[in-house]
Amino acid sequence: MNADRKNKGQHRWIAAAILLAAGLTVAATPLPHAWKNWRYSRAIDLPSTDSAQLAGIVVPQDAYLHAQTWLPDIRIIDEGGNEVPFVRYAREGSTNSKTLPTELIENSFAPGRYTQVMLSVGTSAPFHNAVEIETAETDFIEWVSVEASDDAQVWRIVQDRAPIFRFRKESREGTQTVSYSPNNARYLRVRILDGEKQFPVLRASVSYKTVEPPERSSMEATITAERAEHAGENAWRVDLGTPALNIREVRFAVNPAEFNRAVEISTSEDGVMWSSFARGEIYRFRRGDATEEHLAVAVPSYTTSRYWRITIVNGNDAPLPGVVPYIYMTPAHIAFEQQPGHSYRLLYGQSRAQAPEYDLARRTDAKQEDAAVVGNVGPEEENPDYADPKPWTEKNRYFLWIVVGLAVLLLGYSAIRSLRRTSSPAA
Repeated sequence: MNADRKNKGQHRWIAAAILLAAGLTVAATPLPHAWKNWRYSRAIDLPSTDSAQLAGIVVPQDAYLHAQTWLPDIRIIDEGGNEVPFVRYAREGSTNSKTLPTELIENSFAPGRYTQVMLSVGTSAPFHNAVEIETAETDFIEWVSVEASDDAQVWRIVQDRAPIFRFRKESREGTQTVSYSPNNARYLRVRILDGEKQFPVLRASVSYKTVEPPERSSMEATITAERAEHAGENAWRVDLGTPALNIREVRFAVNPAEFNRAVEISTSEDGVMWSSFARGEIYRFRRGDATEEHLAVAVPSYTTSRYWRITIVNGNDAPLPGVVPYIYMTPAHIAFEQQPGHSYRLLYGQSRAQAPEYDLARRTDAKQEDAAVVGNVGPEEENPDYADPKPWTEKNRYFLWIVVGLAVLLLGYSAIRSLRRTSSPAA
């Protein structure tokens, strides 16, 4: 009995050792020779299929640490090492706005109550959902209500209360556009809810806006509070770990409070020299039960800087309590044609690779990409047969400098000896 138990125990250990060795073998499996210059890969897990279909994955955030900036070295291969065409895309969202012919038919003031503007968008008005107030005022904040009517007799509230503001002394344009519930009423009644004096409205324009929100994902970054250049400012230093990430937005978590603050973002390649990169503003207003807030600053363009500095400019106000910034990026999607009976890998980490060009991008549209079968990407594996694609001269720069230095010394020594021979008196 004891012998049987001992044998069974040994068999279990042997089986475990075999499984472990097999696992290590899989992890250490080299890529096909044609891909020896790609250092990293990940298995792609897809549901099996009986017919060709479009499959999609999201490039993992930690893959950016080892990929080139802008990801030109991304590749997809099958189990035979064959290159698989793919299309890469990002969901950046869109905003479309169509301005309607707008007639201002009343601009009046009710002392102690409001400034009122009545607008007409025609007898057969299409749907609309936004009105922009144009004013010569440079520094203000006002609350606005909007009502709609088909006959200018019976009115219905489409926006109870929303702010318009501008602080030009602080170089902050704010917003002068009020959004409201979509409707196709002919008339709009806009009231600026300040009864102390008439608000100067030059003109107003009505529009219909459609917004497709962009896709954003929170990313892990090293964010540390630091001493700001000016007293009273909130400031943070951000280390992204890599310059390859597609950062598109900085969002803020702020304790419940009313505020309006400017935000400045600077970037640096080395964490020493900084340059201004983006500006914006965050705010929260409350009037009664209504709250209007905007707690994000959009990043207007791409940057390859690894280090960021985020500053909230408080002016003479006390620093915002409990405020924390978060970094958001736009995920990179990869879509490719999955064939029955095949498996696939994601490759990256080739320092000299150029972005590929496939006609799949011209054969697919956004609807097809959105309908792609979703796959999962496995853990990162390093290619044990990796060969650095850099030329020998680039990989051995220091050795070359040593050789050049020795050559210069030898040439100098030869020149000095020649000069000595020339200057010595003839026997």
